[in-house]
Amino acid sequence: MAGRSINRVFWGLLIGSFAFALVFSAIAVWITSKPFLADTQKQAIMSQAKREAARVDALVDPSVSLTAFLATEPSLVSFVMGDQARDDAFVDRLSNTILPQEVTEFFVFDFEGQPISFHIVSPQAQSMELASSAADLAAFVLSTGEPTVRTIDSYRAVQSGTQELLIAAPIRNRGFAEGVLVTVVFIPFETDTISDGTSSMYARIVDPSSNWALVSAGQGAINVPIEATGLILSVKSEASLFRQIGQALVIQTILSIAAALLLPFAVFGWLGKQSILLPHAEMEMSRNKLREQQKELKELAAIAERAGEAILITDLDCRIMWHNPAFENISGYTSEEIRGQLPSKLLQGPNTSAEARAQIRAALQAFEPITIEVLNYRHGTEEYWIQLSISTMFDDEGQPYGYMAISQDVSDRKRDEANLLATTSAMEWQALHDELTGLPNRRYFNTTFDEICANPDKARALAIVRIDLDHFKNVNDTMGHEAGDLVLCEVARILREEIGPDDVPVRVGGDEFIVFMTVDGTLQKAQILATALLKRIAEPIEYEGKSLRYGASFGIASSSCKLVAHSELVRAADAALYIAKERGRNQVVCYGTEEHQQVNEVRATAELIRVGLDRGEFEPFFQPQFDAKTRRIVGAEVLARWIHPQKGVVLPSEFLQVAQQLSMLTILDKIVMEKALRHVAELEDLGLTLPRVSFNVTADRLCDPELLIAVDARPFRHTKMSFEILESVFLDDQPEYLDFNLDRLRDKGLSIEIDDFGSGHASMISLMRVRPDVLKIDQRLVFGAPHSRVCRNMVRSIIGIADSLDIGVTAEGVETQEHADMMQEMGCETLQGFYFSEPMRFEDLCVFLSAERQKHMQIAQ
Repeated sequence: MAGRSINRVFWGLLIGSFAFALVFSAIAVWITSKPFLADTQKQAIMSQAKREAARVDALVDPSVSLTAFLATEPSLVSFVMGDQARDDAFVDRLSNTILPQEVTEFFVFDFEGQPISFHIVSPQAQSMELASSAADLAAFVLSTGEPTVRTIDSYRAVQSGTQELLIAAPIRNRGFAEGVLVTVVFIPFETDTISDGTSSMYARIVDPSSNWALVSAGQGAINVPIEATGLILSVKSEASLFRQIGQALVIQTILSIAAALLLPFAVFGWLGKQSILLPHAEMEMSRNKLREQQKELKELAAIAERAGEAILITDLDCRIMWHNPAFENISGYTSEEIRGQLPSKLLQGPNTSAEARAQIRAALQAFEPITIEVLNYRHGTEEYWIQLSISTMFDDEGQPYGYMAISQDVSDRKRDEANLLATTSAMEWQALHDELTGLPNRRYFNTTFDEICANPDKARALAIVRIDLDHFKNVNDTMGHEAGDLVLCEVARILREEIGPDDVPVRVGGDEFIVFMTVDGTLQKAQILATALLKRIAEPIEYEGKSLRYGASFGIASSSCKLVAHSELVRAADAALYIAKERGRNQVVCYGTEEHQQVNEVRATAELIRVGLDRGEFEPFFQPQFDAKTRRIVGAEVLARWIHPQKGVVLPSEFLQVAQQLSMLTILDKIVMEKALRHVAELEDLGLTLPRVSFNVTADRLCDPELLIAVDARPFRHTKMSFEILESVFLDDQPEYLDFNLDRLRDKGLSIEIDDFGSGHASMISLMRVRPDVLKIDQRLVFGAPHSRVCRNMVRSIIGIADSLDIGVTAEGVETQEHADMMQEMGCETLQGFYFSEPMRFEDLCVFLSAERQKHMQIAQ
């Protein structure tokens, strides 16, 4: 407190003395400079008046010249003489002339001084107010025959700041003044208010011989001639500049004196501070610092004693000078064993990182702080980890005198981190590899493929070899899943042995594999690899004393063919694999020009299918079904047809396979079914009720919840519904929910038919599990029955199976009467084929049903 009081007294006296000297210096300057201020005022007004007069002269002179020039304009002379009834030519001349912006209007007078025309060229024009003054000036010019400039308004108000001049020039014809052209000029002044607004100068343009010029001169105004007009500019200051100039002088003087006094007062203040204030402040600071340090040392000592972290203090040679109890607990040493020791020899051992030791040593030598994790030994035997922070201690002069080290045991955290790292590594490996074969999985492949394709330097000659095992399901079905797992592991082993060091073998799922050739992925190299793999995979393997045989289909796509981009290689390989399976499996197909063209055709068809679905081009056709004995209509099968705008009716063989590849069959079935249901309802309304209508549905459609909704919402009452499902759907490994959905459909009164039965997919177990209502014999067997004993035997076998399971039988593909009679004789209940009717539109079906009804009515009569 005493230090702050001394500071306030010292600086208060110093600032007061400085202000006292400034005030009295300003008063002295004001008294001595007052006589000179009046003359300064006059000179200032004269200087301002001359500048304003020169500016006004520059504004008026162009207008004087313009007026004299326009007065000689032939069109204007002709107008004044009466040769022209209108002065349009003069107006055009004005519009094509660049006029000074001060010109506001023109008056034209005849030889008698009468106004005959006036023209406004500026929004500031005041024609009505200036007409009388312009007429007086015109009369004067006609009498003298000389150009004249005249002022017209009284002394202007402070707010206006403007004045109007009339410039008149005679309009001559053969030397005689036949009229007068008067130009009105608007003059703004710039001498209104100067400085801070407390003193104003007022200006007016006057005639030298006028009373105003004499009066203004007597009132102290300054008159300055304007050369272009013969007039004078009278400038008067209504408020004296004396006060303003005096104030400015006093302010400048005060600033000058302040600058002059600042240095000696600053020197005096600095000397006073050095000799009086600083010694006193340093003494007080030392006392306070000593008290604070004593308090801090007591607090720090108490904290260090109770701290859970181990604290060490060493000298510059790293000898331990002090430690807290926590250090004894962590290190396992007693106080007598610790004091004077080197921490490195006391705590570190053979497994302590040499790199960590070097980092600590470098930080100590550079007197820099460091935080590091180090492996120590508890009492020389038990390993434990610590987090160590070392900092250098400096005295008041900035000189190092020792080190302080704080450490805490982090052994538990280090163990947790090691366990987590091991677990994470294992999880990462599992996430990127197939658990059964140990090969990289689809996720690993996708990541690697995307990275390489995104890097132009790496994505050079790439190849994808797509592998799908043939008849793998047979191995699982006949030998069990353990045998299937053995096959998959064997294929993985073959891949590892045959591929190159830069190739990536992948199991993408099920019995599908990929070999990603990342370096030398030319088509030739890929073919050689695929051929070698095909040969080795075809070799049988032994399992429980039995020989397992299987094969594989290969699809290859290489960037060296330049047919697709790198990112499209997988799709291209898929397309090649699909073609390999279509061609009979167990072969290698490369994605070449022919395959590329085929894929593009499929894509084009796919796009047309999408458009056709959007446009509603897919329609239901109906093929009637007949009782084998009575030959009456017992139902109709709904078949999808594509009504293409250019191609006409497109058969399913041309689009169903593509739709299936694109997963569009479900939506296609849905659209055709909705339309067919509406048509069946219309038939009931027409009195042409069908006994039964059957729909072809896919396995996916059977599992679609919307199918049950559509069945419940069917808009007819009498026609029964039946669903035809391909035999290939009923495999032994179909999910149980498919059976559940079939049961729900039966509960709603629907029957289930297996289509194309006899194509070789379904087993007897499948039939017993599914319990269909009708078997539809594949049309290829029906068609060949009259000429093939094998086909006839197959048909009889199917009919026998159906009889034993109490299942109805329908024969498809009945194209002749011979077919119809033979199927009836063998025991088929229902016949369907071109012999009776081709699939037809709804309109044709209506006609067909009407004709059949009429025919049977006639037979009955």
